[in-house]
Amino acid sequence: MKAPSDGANPHPFKQVPALRDGDLELWESGAILSYLADQYGGLDTPEARAECAKWVYFANATLDPVVFKENANGGVVDTGA
Repeated sequence: MKAPSDGANPHPFKQVPALRDGDLELWESGAILSYLADQYGGLDTPEARAECAKWVYFANATLDPVVFKENANGGVVDTGA
């Protein structure tokens, strides 16, 4: 993961989360979590992938709006945590 102030942060808006794994650059929680699960999680059945996916979708749909406070432009300005 790269910090917003890190010049190597691959996120186009220099936000977090952002991930570089070899030549691959990703941002957004769901994309990062899905990639990590596929690449390193050993999810070799549809059932195993679904078990992981439910938490990714939960984080994006339910948890994210509660934890992160955004301005009118969608930039994260604070947390609700």
